[in-house]
Amino acid sequence: MVSKTRLILSDFVVSLMWVWSGSLIKIFVFKVLEMEHDSRGEFLKNSLSIMNMFLFSFLGKVTKGGTYNPLTILSSAISGDFSQFLFTIGARIPVQ
Repeated sequence: MVSKTRLILSDFVVSLMWVWSGSLIKIFVFKVLEMEHDSRGEFLKNSLSIMNMFLFSFLGKVTKGGTYNPLTILSSAISGDFSQFLFTIGARIPVQ
């Protein structure tokens, strides 16, 4: 039961971080660095977004399954047993 609670909590935290990270990258590049109408700003934003994807992939490993994308856990729930499917549909996806 502890691992399921930890998994739900890590899904919530990782999803919250994912939503905020995209906004914070845009604020950092366009407002703080003031690269609004510059191709270097777009390049920096895209580079930071790619690094962000690697960071969240690493966070998924550290949390032992915490993710921000409901489709990845839905596909594994469909191919698993019925109790895992109910846990995913009833708890993990709504938390995300």
